[in-house]
Amino acid sequence: MTEELPPEQPPFDEAEYRRRQRSRANLMGWLLGGLAFLFFFITIARMVVPK
Repeated sequence: MTEELPPEQPPFDEAEYRRRQRSRANLMGWLLGGLAFLFFFITIARMVVPK
């Protein structure tokens, strides 16, 4: 029985990992900021428009 060796993984690239991590963090920041902005304007609109 022959054992197959797992495919060799490329070397870990710390700079690429940090770049992706920073990109994800920026995206989450923009999404959370946009959501807060949306909630703010919905609240203002509900206060201004009479029932």
